[in-house]
Amino acid sequence: MAIARSIPSRNVDNAAVTAPSRSGPYLEAYTLPLGGGNLMFGDEGSFFTAVNATVGTGIAGHAAPVVADTDTKSLLHLYNGGAKNIIPVFLQMSFTAIGAGGTLNYNVIYTDSAAATAKSSGGTVITPTNVNTGVASTTGAIVTFGAVVTAPTSSRKVWAAQCREVIPVVNDVMTVFFGPDGGAIQTGNIPSGTATASLVQYAPPIVIAPGGNLMFVRTRASQSGADSYAFTLGYLER
Repeated sequence: MAIARSIPSRNVDNAAVTAPSRSGPYLEAYTLPLGGGNLMFGDEGSFFTAVNATVGTGIAGHAAPVVADTDTKSLLHLYNGGAKNIIPVFLQMSFTAIGAGGTLNYNVIYTDSAAATAKSSGGTVITPTNVNTGVASTTGAIVTFGAVVTAPTSSRKVWAAQCREVIPVVNDVMTVFFGPDGGAIQTGNIPSGTATASLVQYAPPIVIAPGGNLMFVRTRASQSGADSYAFTLGYLER
């Protein structure tokens, strides 16, 4: 009997003619319950990461992404150009340079289901990587990070949260986890001092269907210069 642990071709939900056909290396039945954990998703070749190209070298965002800019000035844009759903797991950002001005910071997430990319211009295109070295499958995601100009046609604001009361400092780290228990709850207080901060935030679960868009926006009141970031995005594709 052949060993088939990698994820097979995607089928229509509840297809009566489809029977499970996956097994482990010792011929045990291969089952993956919903919420089976990221280790299992990595094992089947469904987990991808996108990282900026040079370690320690940041990518600049928009020069003045004030609160009123909403979904037109994205820091991260993901377009699902494939045939599977894309489910973000985490986004970690480390500040490598700080723009001038600004006080209260916000992280905001928009989605758009226009069946076409919402990106107009700008940013740096990032090539995601499958975390499983034994899987050759590529992703349907097109990931762009930096000063991305977006023009969504039917955007939904799915999450917004305060994240800093002061101008960030170099080496601040912000990590957003998508869909854990207690989603949309921030851990600890909003850092208000000028010391280096490590902030964790919980966003709701988000699913980007084929043809859909994810736009992650960072704004702060009265900002007048670009922040730069090193980042890692982790996501599932199923």
